[in-house]
Amino acid sequence: MFRVRVPESVYDAFFNSPVGYRAQYRLAIEQGERCNRELIDALTPPCLAFADTKAPSHFPARLIAASLAVKDAKVWINEADLAGLEGAHITFKPWLDKAAAAARGTRADKAARSKAETGILAPTGTQLEIKGAWIMPDGAECYDPTKQQRGREIHDYGFS
Repeated sequence: MFRVRVPESVYDAFFNSPVGYRAQYRLAIEQGERCNRELIDALTPPCLAFADTKAPSHFPARLIAASLAVKDAKVWINEADLAGLEGAHITFKPWLDKAAAAARGTRADKAARSKAETGILAPTGTQLEIKGAWIMPDGAECYDPTKQQRGREIHDYGFS
């Protein structure tokens, strides 16, 4: 994982704006995934340049590059920035409706909708995280089954 320091206004525009990261997933999951990939591809060269000065010998640059090149790599916020936030900051009706319904239905419904309660928050901060995917020693992606619905969750709830 790499952390990139950005101005608070850039963080806010990236994560919370009507044309930002989550909005791209809301338009279409494929659109969000495409934007995520374009951003990671643009950030990979500076991440690798930084890693060249810091990478431990047990995790070579080729594995860092492989981790950033596969499908499950992502850009995201520092989730610690959500601490203490309450209420509805994003007034997008489908997400608001799901957040309002978070306490109803089956246990699975409630668990899924709890993401909607977070999805209507608009955190701000100064660090974005570029997270490589889990990979095998040969560079092959190792899928995390809990992350396979990430795009769908952002689309449906505003958060994953």
